[in-house]
Amino acid sequence: MQRSSSRILSYKIKHDYDVSEFLSSYRCLLRRAIDVIWESIEWHKRGRRIIPIIPKSREFKRTLRNKLLKDWGYASHYVDSAIKTAYSILNSWRRNCIKG
Repeated sequence: MQRSSSRILSYKIKHDYDVSEFLSSYRCLLRRAIDVIWESIEWHKRGRRIIPIIPKSREFKRTLRNKLLKDWGYASHYVDSAIKTAYSILNSWRRNCIKG
């Protein structure tokens, strides 16, 4: 049996980048993503409970991505990351909401 091995190297790179503006912008981006998704939630009554339905269609996600990209000055993969994180947060909230 042949074994493959790989080596991972890491290096320390000194820099003095100020990332505070980027982090502030990313927090705003994430908040906008959550707000847009939240405003689009449909509430359905199931028995005595009201169940939130989070929009997940391709069209909705594409529209959300385009809206967030409009004012974003950094790489687009950060928008994708914010959308994924927003959905993760809201899906977790939905599960807890349904459990009661």
